Amino acid sequence: MKNVVSKVSSFLAVMSIASLQSSFADVDGEITETNLETGTFTIAVDAEAKVEVGELIVALNEVDGKQVEIGSGEVTSVAGGLVTAIFDSEDVTVGMAALVKQFAPEHEADHLSAIPDDAFAVVDSVVDEELDAPAAAKACRDAIAEYPEESRFYAQLGRALEVDGKPASAILQYEKAISLRPDYPVALHNLAKLRFYGPEELRDFEVARKHFNKAAELGFAASLPVIGTMVRDAMGGDRDFAAAARWFGIAAEQSNPFSQNALAECYENGWGIDQDISKALLWYRSSAELGYVPAYRNLGRVFQKGIGVTANDRKAFDWYSRAAEKDDTESQYRVGQAFLSGKGVVNSEEYGIEWLTKAADSGHAQAMRAIASHYYARGDSKNGELDLAAAWYKKAASKGDAVAQFNLGSMFEKGEGISRDKSSAITWYRQAARQGHSESQKRLVKLKADW
Repeated sequence: MKNVVSKVSSFLAVMSIASLQSSFADVDGEITETNLETGTFTIAVDAEAKVEVGELIVALNEVDGKQVEIGSGEVTSVAGGLVTAIFDSEDVTVGMAALVKQFAPEHEADHLSAIPDDAFAVVDSVVDEELDAPAAAKACRDAIAEYPEESRFYAQLGRALEVDGKPASAILQYEKAISLRPDYPVALHNLAKLRFYGPEELRDFEVARKHFNKAAELGFAASLPVIGTMVRDAMGGDRDFAAAARWFGIAAEQSNPFSQNALAECYENGWGIDQDISKALLWYRSSAELGYVPAYRNLGRVFQKGIGVTANDRKAFDWYSRAAEKDDTESQYRVGQAFLSGKGVVNSEEYGIEWLTKAADSGHAQAMRAIASHYYARGDSKNGELDLAAAWYKKAASKGDAVAQFNLGSMFEKGEGISRDKSSAITWYRQAARQGHSESQKRLVKLKADW
């Protein structure tokens, strides 16, 4: 069981355990004596409790009406109703409560299905790609039959079912795991993940947010950026910028590039934290140095607009082009615009249209409109480019771009590059007008049409 102690103690050292419930026969006790020479403590437990040397033990103290962990350690000897243990904290004292955390012994199920990043695993994990889901599920069910109160076997069964493409069945097992052990981080995270990303009929953002939040409170790294995003974007509950900045900050310090970029956005916009452009630039750059593509794009925007730095079209282009090469659609649009305008790079119609087309092919409406506007500006009744302009405006208009809808309506009204059609003109003006496009509203008034 020493392997369990080494894996779990660092996790427990930072968590509140006020909500811990018994899973596999956890044993309550009280610290009754300390030996200064050996650094050990004596704990009185139920004489009938089965405690073994090497098991994890935590010392608890009441703080504001809640039992909070003060230190963790391991059992060094057992004699009847007395246990001796060592702890990792000098704050542990006589009179405190203690809890021996027990786990079922190694089982075939562990070797077939131990979950990555599971603080309660007793063997090395098995990655999804190497998991034999049917065999793992059978072994987990056998383990559950033998140890029906051990939460990790339910979590491992949930994971096996999830890999096997059975998300609803997986949810039921994860729920069983956390009913036995509410402080089970990976089970909480995996359950929340299925409620957030799973099949539409299984999604429940409120439930996902609750479980991601709990896992994050327990220090589970993968939950931090997700709960940060959910509270920032008001998913599954109210918007809470302060909480978002806090969660992103914790993950950013752990070198999570997504969270570093998100924290930078919080600093730039003053979301839940004092606005600080200098810190925003620091975190954008750190995220970019970790290869996070949206951070490249944000740095491009920073230099394009002169946010906390001197505006520099060349540097803006350099950052946008890095992101564009990594298939970032918005950056492809920006690079295309730069080539067409000659800002920060040599003017090139060929490269401009090439990059705008890449963005447009990925559904970027503004890129579609930019291509249309380029052809419209050069078009006449003979060269066919008005036809191209109309075609591209129609693509952008169909994506809901109000300016493109207005421009397409105008081309229908005038018969430019497309057959003159007042009814179609009104249809497109109307769609733009309903989005608040003032010029479209004026044209409808002149055409005596409502919107």
